[in-house]
Formats: sequence, structure tokens, C-alpha cells
Amino acid sequence: MWNVNRQDDVLTPTPSSPRRRFLALALLTPVAILRGRVRAAAEQREHVELTIATDGDLLAFKPDRLTCPTGALVHLTFQHTGKYISQEHNWVLTIPGAAEAVAQAALAAGEKSGWVPQGDRRILAATPQCGKGEHTSISFVAPAPGTYPFLCTNPGHGAVMHGVLVVTPAGAH
Repeated sequence: MWNVNRQDDVLTPTPSSPRRRFLALALLTPVAILRGRVRAAAEQREHVELTIATDGDLLAFKPDRLTCPTGALVHLTFQHTGKYISQEHNWVLTIPGAAEAVAQAALAAGEKSGWVPQGDRRILAATPQCGKGEHTSISFVAPAPGTYPFLCTNPGHGAVMHGVLVVTPAGAH
């Protein structure tokens, strides 16, 4: 039970019975244990830094092939190295075989959505739009081993501005 101390507007616990303390402890202990396990798993997760850029003002990623182990916490930095053409780009990672469909869905989603269809389960990770001379970063957990396409979903860009993220089994990187 909590009371509000009106003088300080501070919540303070009221004296409770041993039974209430026991029930609170019984309910909160599993939550604390689970929270500790999740924290420990996150600390054990391999961390991978990936960097990708545009190929200057060309419609291409450099490099167009990235690699990481499954289950790794990936921190990807995307840099738009263009200097002259004022077109934005993004980096969108999709499930295998879905790049074209995601590009079409991006057209339907439109510019207000940053050319990324929100809530699309075929998208595993996506950066916001990035203008020339800028960079942006995202973090995501690497999916199961396999080859995952990535592309720029701005209209027409994905046809030539694409690549793959190769996810290797854990320990094989």
C-alpha cells in the first residue's frame, strides 16, 4: 500500500503485514531473476560494428556485401558520401526473397514514411533517410544464418542500389 505525503508529494510505503511482504516478494522475485538472465544474455552477445556508405553520388553501396555472426548485436553506420546530387538514401535489410516486394511497398508507403513501409514484417532493420554528407546508425540483432538482401527503398534506387548481409553461424565469423 502506498500513501502520498501531501507536503512533499512523495510516495511512501505504509507499514504492511508480513503476509503482504511475503506476497510482494513472491511476485517480484521471478521478475528480478528473469531481468538478470536477460541482462546476462545481452552482455554475452557478440557486438559487431559494420560500416557501409554510398559510392559517392552513384546509386551504389560500398561495400555491397557485409558479414556478421547470427545473434550478434550489430551496430551499423550508414554514410551518404555524395557531394553533388541532393538525393537521400536509406539502408533497409529484408528477409530473403523480399527485396522487390519491399521496394514496391515502399512506393505505396510514400515519402512521409521515409520510403519505408511501417510494420512490414519482411523488414528486419532500416535506417532513416540520409542526405549527402550525413550519416546515421542503427542497431539490430543479426538473424539466423543465411543471406539477407539490403537495398535503398527510395523510388527506383533499389534496382541498382542493393547488396547482401551474409549471416554466419555463431563462432564461424
